[in-house]
Amino acid sequence: MSNIILVIIMALSQVLGLGSDIDSRLEEAIKNELGERVQHVEVETHINTGSLLVKGKIAAIDFKLEGLYVKPVRIEEASFIVKNIKIRADKVLLGKSKGCVRSIGEVGLRFSFLPGDLSRALEAQSESIEEAELLISSGQVLIRGRYLWGPLSLPFEVQGYFSFEGGSKIFYRITRVRVSGLGIPAVLKNKLENELNPVFDLGEFHEKRRDDFKRCEDMLGRELKVKITNILVVEDRVIVVGSI
Repeated sequence: MSNIILVIIMALSQVLGLGSDIDSRLEEAIKNELGERVQHVEVETHINTGSLLVKGKIAAIDFKLEGLYVKPVRIEEASFIVKNIKIRADKVLLGKSKGCVRSIGEVGLRFSFLPGDLSRALEAQSESIEEAELLISSGQVLIRGRYLWGPLSLPFEVQGYFSFEGGSKIFYRITRVRVSGLGIPAVLKNKLENELNPVFDLGEFHEKRRDDFKRCEDMLGRELKVKITNILVVEDRVIVVGSI
């Protein structure tokens, strides 16, 4: 997921400046970069012209990306709020937007996932699980499917919960499991849990574009790391909350 954060920061560094069309320019820059991987982009800046000119400061910018695909999963809605953006006012006054970002404060993030999208992603990532189906019932997360064990294809159902570990990794922890309608030994439970985990690592793309991240970190003067702070299971979706 870190690639999306990188796209946003690079868009900020390219198009911020004076003018009433900042929102539309940021939207266009993000859509051009992501292409068919996103269905809809909305940007809203919280800006005071006086504060921008005198202090070179923008209070916050909200980003909402709908139908965003980041391999291997589709995100129903990805929301980011970038706070306390400081820019080089001299460049803004000269009409130069490129490279005008001096620093940014905290970046908050919120991703919502639908069960069907999570089901497809789980099956795509696994070598031993077929026909995966993730269901939400009374706040519990159920996963059904078929587990390939040697020559056998065993129908299974597990009940459990999502947890976050290592800052950016999402895990599924099993509390109850049945295979072919029967309880199973701990060894098979562990095999199934190992096959499912980690479900996702929101920071895994970080290393793939390390050079781009390093340039952004140098520009901003700080390290960029994704940190999950909460995972919520509500009604018919899973919500991941975090910061950078």
